[in-house]
Amino acid sequence: MYILGIDPGSRNIGYGIISLEHSRLSLVEAGLIKIRGGEFQDQIGEMVEGFDLLFREFPIDQVAMEDIFYAYNPKTVLKLAQFRGAIALRIIQLHGPFSEYNPLQVKQAITGTGRATKRQVSYMVAKILGVRGEVKPLDITDALAVAVTHAQRVRLKGYP
Repeated sequence: MYILGIDPGSRNIGYGIISLEHSRLSLVEAGLIKIRGGEFQDQIGEMVEGFDLLFREFPIDQVAMEDIFYAYNPKTVLKLAQFRGAIALRIIQLHGPFSEYNPLQVKQAITGTGRATKRQVSYMVAKILGVRGEVKPLDITDALAVAVTHAQRVRLKGYP
């Protein structure tokens, strides 16, 4: 089973695809969908193209996305919410329903505590997936952490 984890952003969208086979997790692919500057509609188009490529290249079975948690600047929150909405629509069009996890749920699933640092999450993601060193940048780390969190939930429900 291939699981796509998504960390939505307004400049970079982190993604991580992991494989869940017989209770083993492994890294398949991870990266960024980079959004260049320009008009908002053009940025949405770039994001859509990025997800179209991922779904054409990989047989994705499940999708999970990090929920918006907190931001200091209200303008940033609004833009991120618009991007997240566009991402959600495209995922529904390409795949169907997806799961959502907030950062606290992800930290608890990955490290056992909701107060974990980004570095602790990165360390545990690498350890769980058998990757040497830290997973960087943080957008990719967060996307993989969301995918691993979802994989843990899938295993609890008795899927393969």
